[in-house]
Amino acid sequence: MGAEIELAQGYVDVSSKKLQGAIIPLDFASVGATENLMMAASLISGRTEIHNAAMEPEIEDLADFLNAMAHASQARGPRVW
Repeated sequence: MGAEIELAQGYVDVSSKKLQGAIIPLDFASVGATENLMMAASLISGRTEIHNAAMEPEIEDLADFLNAMAHASQARGPRVW
């Protein structure tokens, strides 16, 4: 997505001048990571795919919520949003 990530003293600092869509493979299915990536993707230009995404019911609820707010979000297969 174009973000710069810096880890220091237990904190994660993320910055970017402009985020853009990307293909993001997760090492493991994480609800928090999937939700945060979906919300970020809904606000930026371009297409974002999250591979190995979490598939819990709250992920589908968030996708429904984002779609209701006119942001396109859909499952493309098992663990891909």
